[in-house]
Amino acid sequence: MGLLLLLIMLSACNSSKNENALSGASASASSSEGTGKPSASPAAAPSSSGATKKITDAKGREVEIPTDPQRIVYVGSDPGDLLALGVKPIGASLSVIGSQVAYGDRLQGIADVGYPANLEKVTAQDPDLILFNDWDDKGLAPLEKIAPTVAIAENGGFERMREIAAVLGKETAADDYIAAYDEKVKRTKELLAQKGRQGKSATVLLLMGKSMYVMGHQGLSVTLYDALGYAPPAKVQSLIDADERFAEISIEVMPDYIGDELYILKDEADETKAQAEALFTGSLWKSLPAVKSGQVHTMDSQWNFDDPVTRSMLLDELQRVNGSAG
Repeated sequence: MGLLLLLIMLSACNSSKNENALSGASASASSSEGTGKPSASPAAAPSSSGATKKITDAKGREVEIPTDPQRIVYVGSDPGDLLALGVKPIGASLSVIGSQVAYGDRLQGIADVGYPANLEKVTAQDPDLILFNDWDDKGLAPLEKIAPTVAIAENGGFERMREIAAVLGKETAADDYIAAYDEKVKRTKELLAQKGRQGKSATVLLLMGKSMYVMGHQGLSVTLYDALGYAPPAKVQSLIDADERFAEISIEVMPDYIGDELYILKDEADETKAQAEALFTGSLWKSLPAVKSGQVHTMDSQWNFDDPVTRSMLLDELQRVNGSAG
């Protein structure tokens, strides 16, 4: 497990840029939201109008960009922000996250420009707009020599998508997507209520390699706490209050963080599998109330990303793991 991927998965929610990202919209973007599969098609030709507009980006820079950009390159770890708007970039930073996100099939046809962005690969795409959503500002100056480059703030929730929508003139698509998401949240809460889950507390643990992390207000836990109304246990709430999005913990203190329900995120690395096997067969694990009551849900670490596509698909997955789907 590389350090880069580790940091993406840890921070794939709100500030998904802490090391790489330490990780045309139409009615179709809304109608496909019900399945978490927004429709998006890459535009292949430069805009013929040549019209431009000036915007002020997240770095306070005034940038002149095409009014209707047709060849967008995205540098960052959340291409789902674009896909949710019905916009498919011609190039994106896929070398690390391409095989890690839940919507990998929707990245087909997008050229991988690498991370950090390979300037030759970016240039080869002949972009008319570059969206830069990365923590490392050093990559910004070289890119703006290739094409107009707009810096996007490292915001969580749907704020990133709304910011990109404002740049691209896709505000209506963003509104439609969020409205459809909110409706899916409502349905998911109703299904969980039927299972008697209202008022329960929940904890998210991330197993990566030999390390165990408890998630604060980050990744999957944001959906559990903010959207679905689960309560964070007191120790997790302390992390949230301290603005600590995650914390590495030992198995000895793990019980202090565990709520009524427990969500385990893990990848398929051999070290992670070994840690999970040791954890799940230990006496401390077996003594946890959540384990005894059968309220442990094991999920792939891909669900720790927070882009709009993942968030919608996550609701479907939560229904499935809770036996509520269908």
